[in-house]
Amino acid sequence: MFGKAWRWLTARSGTQQDPLRLFVHRHPMYQSFWQPIVMPNKQPGMQIQIYLEASNMAAGAYGIVAAEIADMPAIQTVIGVRDAKSHKFAHDNPLPPRQLTTISLHFLIDGQSHSIGEPFRATVILTDHAGGRHSLIVIMH
Repeated sequence: MFGKAWRWLTARSGTQQDPLRLFVHRHPMYQSFWQPIVMPNKQPGMQIQIYLEASNMAAGAYGIVAAEIADMPAIQTVIGVRDAKSHKFAHDNPLPPRQLTTISLHFLIDGQSHSIGEPFRATVILTDHAGGRHSLIVIMH
């Protein structure tokens, strides 16, 4: 009932809401982190693990096909969506319609652009199967 009222209200106000809502996961089981590492070529790098809570308000499933951090080209990106039944992450799991799920993003970045003492701030951009782009600002302490 709330969803129906929300759609009616947003339609009347003329604002279009993104059907995919993303938040950094707050549960202790899904701790996001970033840390400096040494790459195989002996150069400094950064490993970033971000867990997102995704709310798909659309009537159909969303597939996440790409993830990036703005202004930080990644050497490797691994995307996983948690399956509600098996509790396992896989890149080909869709975001189920009208449900909450967890997304795992793992990035390897060439070079170190943040010092370990400062908060990590970045814009994460996800691309869905239809080419839609969904962004959020991530701050990790």
